[in-house]
Amino acid sequence: MSRKVKYIYSDNLIQQADKNPAVKGRASLTHNLLLSYGLLTHMERIRPLVCNSADLKRFHNPDYIKQLEVYENKLKPPEKETNLENEEEEEEEQDVDCSFLSDCHGLSYDCPPWPGIKQYACTIAGATMTACDCLCKAQDLAEVVINWCGGWHHAQRDKAAGFCYINDIVLGILVLTKKFRRILYIDLDNHHGDGVATAFKASKRVFCLSFHQLECGYYPGTGKAEDKGCDKGLGYTANFPYKAGITGEKYVKYFKRICRKIFACYQPNVVVVQCGADVIVGDPLGGSNLIPEDLIECMNVILSYQLPCLVLGGGGYNFPNSSRYWCSLTAAICDLPLNDDICADNENFLAYGPDYSVSIKREKFLKDLNTEEYLESQCSIIEDNLLYYKVQAKAV
Repeated sequence: MSRKVKYIYSDNLIQQADKNPAVKGRASLTHNLLLSYGLLTHMERIRPLVCNSADLKRFHNPDYIKQLEVYENKLKPPEKETNLENEEEEEEEQDVDCSFLSDCHGLSYDCPPWPGIKQYACTIAGATMTACDCLCKAQDLAEVVINWCGGWHHAQRDKAAGFCYINDIVLGILVLTKKFRRILYIDLDNHHGDGVATAFKASKRVFCLSFHQLECGYYPGTGKAEDKGCDKGLGYTANFPYKAGITGEKYVKYFKRICRKIFACYQPNVVVVQCGADVIVGDPLGGSNLIPEDLIECMNVILSYQLPCLVLGGGGYNFPNSSRYWCSLTAAICDLPLNDDICADNENFLAYGPDYSVSIKREKFLKDLNTEEYLESQCSIIEDNLLYYKVQAKAV
């Protein structure tokens, strides 16, 4: 089926996305792979706007944004003269000058700050907001907008978390609410999309569906099947937690079953899909045994409803596999075949060794800890909630 596909891109967006310490260089690696396959010629390029502090404050706490500005402007402690006579005084002054490096609003540990972090946040958020504005203005009902630099689903209103400094997804969805009454958010990252789920847990306007791994000690430790939203949003949250080693056969089976029921009940006007690449086998922070073909099959189910759709990136810490996955997914969305051999003209060609192919193989010896009984029980909880709370379009 022919559909209009738009691609959010600018040199500045790629450069800023590459600055995130957890995914340094991943954005340019992905873009260059798309470029080498000629996929950009099949999509309309949309230059993203950079948002401002007021835009960020539509969701994020002003104090958190202020903290980002502190790091934006204070690049480093001032240099001091060093001599033994005033060493004690120097240490005292140094303590004061470096106080801004202390943990504040989650800006430490897995989310270390860096000079220029506010510009990064405005660029990433602005790209997803631009993509959502495109969908609001789209004439083609089946239009798809892709932003592989977005998808940072862990950031909370008042803090950074899980490598996510800004919740561009929430900010983008808020743009979509200007036109669309019922928004379906589907999170396919291997980690639960806790930041987005928390933001909309009390709203009927946004239905949050998350497929994710959930085990003791696995980040962020949230997203049980029993969690179903609250207040006016009771019943408008669905979580399908699985255990390590899940295979495509099981994953796709339950995705199709749950997704189709939610589409039938909720009847969304627009869909936002977070496609975190840590769901792909071989990710150091993942744990699944899924390959791009599995997720493409899921995406085809979503696209079959011919609704406006935003497709975002997210996690993904095996960078070559992340770019392979997103390149394959881009080609599938554009309904184009891909040659398995990566073009040697790609400036990152050596990153894809030793086979230099775009395909990813399933792990033969990875144990699947998911029994049919367990997965069936999780699915039944979701289906019972949909039935009990009567999640229907007329209720919105």
